[in-house]
Amino acid sequence: MTEGVAENTAAAEGDKPLILIVDDSPTIRISLKRAVQDEFQPLEAEDGEAAWQLLLTETAIELLVTDLTMPRLDGFGLIQRLRQNHAARMRNLPVIVVTGADDTAARERAFHAGANDFLTKDSDRVELLARLRAHLKLAQTIRQLEASQRELRAQANTDPLTGLANRRFFDEIAGKELSLMRRQQDYFSVLMIDIDHFKAVNDNYGPPAGDEILKRVAATLADNLREEDTVARIGGEEFVVCSPATNRLASIVLAERLRKAVESLVIEIDGERTPVTISLGIALRPLDGDDLPALLEVADERLYRAKQAGRNRFCVADKVSHADDGLNVERICPRMDEALAMVRHGNLHRLKPHLPTLLQELIPFFELVNQQSAGAQIDIEQIRAIGETLKR
Repeated sequence: MTEGVAENTAAAEGDKPLILIVDDSPTIRISLKRAVQDEFQPLEAEDGEAAWQLLLTETAIELLVTDLTMPRLDGFGLIQRLRQNHAARMRNLPVIVVTGADDTAARERAFHAGANDFLTKDSDRVELLARLRAHLKLAQTIRQLEASQRELRAQANTDPLTGLANRRFFDEIAGKELSLMRRQQDYFSVLMIDIDHFKAVNDNYGPPAGDEILKRVAATLADNLREEDTVARIGGEEFVVCSPATNRLASIVLAERLRKAVESLVIEIDGERTPVTISLGIALRPLDGDDLPALLEVADERLYRAKQAGRNRFCVADKVSHADDGLNVERICPRMDEALAMVRHGNLHRLKPHLPTLLQELIPFFELVNQQSAGAQIDIEQIRAIGETLKR
């Protein structure tokens, strides 16, 4: 019987909101603890610094009651730390200050620092609990509203079937990334993607099968991108990827990686494996345009060209490429033609300063060769090391 009562008491304590009481006087801490312990689970700290350490570790603290005059870190400093913290739970934590009855200047300073309310040290238990309940309820309401707002934003920005970004959110993200690449004078790639023969699959097997293919392809695309890349579903079976700081060679490697990943999917419909492939069109800033609508238009034209050439391939520049096609390196590595011209004219002394950049541009090409070759692999790290040595 005693054990059961102890368990119930512990459970009840765990259900109570956590409140942190901060005062350098043990007597005041004990008094406040006794006043609130029926409705709250109190924690204690003897000064602002000890309180701060508790706040960093005890993320469930919902209220803070603090004195102002304390050693090490006083109440003003503690409140300022809270309000300047990047975490929302810190910035929004309700703070009730305990002051002397006539300490108007301290109250004004505390409010200016970010305190929510104050109590005099001779306030009774009824007033203390009433204020704590009010601030707790307000804080909980604010958190619920913020959670609802986050959910609504996510719904507004997300394609409900695949969980990817939708067109509106993609335009927002890609626009910001493109502006940044413009300022940094760097490359920016856009890949338009379409699932091949999707309408036939949808018509033959029904919308549930089509939805499954869309979800599997979406997940595969997302899994094969860098963290800084963005993929969105912008139409029925259409997707788009933006990839900042990605030159033409790197965008080719990316397109081929996505193509092969989707081609390798094992999707069964009615007990039979259904092959799924994609076609891709690539556009690159600054070679193909300098704003998002222009890049999307070029990428869409090249997607159409890839589909006309037989699907399950990508189109970059004015050339359609497939896994076993040759690549016009002079077109996709901007400095290759310059380097070859220097070699032909015997200007090798002029070539050396350009070699580190040339090797860096060729690394994605070597990676693509490694991906498609079952034989000996090119040592990419050794090439990077050579490039770094040449810079010295």
